[in-house]
Amino acid sequence: MSIKVGIVEDNALLRSSLATSLAGKDCKVVFTAAAAIEAIDHIEKSSIDVLLADVHLGGELNGIDVSLVWQKAHPEIGVVYLTSYEDPRTAIGSGWPEVAKNCLYLVKDSITDGSEVLKAIKTVAENKGSDRITKSGPLAALSDKQMETLRLLAEGKSNREIARVRGITEQSVAIAVNRISKALGIPSHLEKNQRVHLARVFLQSD
Repeated sequence: MSIKVGIVEDNALLRSSLATSLAGKDCKVVFTAAAAIEAIDHIEKSSIDVLLADVHLGGELNGIDVSLVWQKAHPEIGVVYLTSYEDPRTAIGSGWPEVAKNCLYLVKDSITDGSEVLKAIKTVAENKGSDRITKSGPLAALSDKQMETLRLLAEGKSNREIARVRGITEQSVAIAVNRISKALGIPSHLEKNQRVHLARVFLQSD
């Protein structure tokens, strides 16, 4: 059965590209919207499994607002956020940490084709978004040093800055980040997305 997807993205080219790349790949694009209000209008007339939402939309409402309104009406849907920012605090801004449940983040610049988007959509469609990882779960298994690295990463610090604070090499930081990702079950093949997911897991554990 196809996963029903709604897309809200104010960049016309990207919106069209996403719809085209997802067509026929276990997905059915139910609607595309260029603005928050347009996407919210579909709540009463469209049924979806996953909302693909640009965090920063033009206008008073952003992608987080859209996702929260949708999930209030349909708690079962998953959400994939699209952002241009690597730092999750910059990406989410004042909406942090009040974001949708069962969600994932993708950095736009790291999307080379539709495969990464499709993977994220399938993950939240199966109710396996990153908010399911809590401190009582995988985080409890991390060492104190790993938790310190994760905290610094969540603060938006680069590997170089983390290395300086911890008194280790940048290479050691990179290795530590990959090991933490593996422990938390977060894919490490895309560094930008990896760091966003790691930061989200840490901040939601507070």
